[in-house]
Amino acid sequence: MRRNKQEITDKSEIERIITVAEVARLAINREGGAPYIVPMNFGYEGGTFYFHSAGAGLKLDLLKADPRVCIEVENLSTFKKDGKDSPCDWGMDYKSIIATGRAEFITDFDEKAKALKAVIAKFADEQAFPMSEKAVNAVTVFKVEAPRLSAKRSS
Repeated sequence: MRRNKQEITDKSEIERIITVAEVARLAINREGGAPYIVPMNFGYEGGTFYFHSAGAGLKLDLLKADPRVCIEVENLSTFKKDGKDSPCDWGMDYKSIIATGRAEFITDFDEKAKALKAVIAKFADEQAFPMSEKAVNAVTVFKVEAPRLSAKRSS
């Protein structure tokens, strides 16, 4: 990281940033190297991001062709002028995470249900939403293990 003073290394603060974030941006590689980015709901547990999707579509086609991904989450993003007149002195107040890894499709029923519970837990008590076998089998679920994360805050 170029600006070390902006780096966040405290693991509990990094976990808090991920917990508070409601959307992850998943960057995928298109054929020929062009990036494709998709905002997605996600779950996170033990260094692993979980995502769910419909059973078909461009995102899944691209992940099957090249599973390398980059994930970005941020929170507390607010515009700040701080009484400064010049737009060159304005900025954003934020905390963000960047993670890279490989998307792995989950087909095992129990692991898939666990992943979906992690996604639901971000928004509601997962106990309030029992999942039928039909519901679990109706979606595609994939994970990205991210043992190393880069985190930073605005200066």
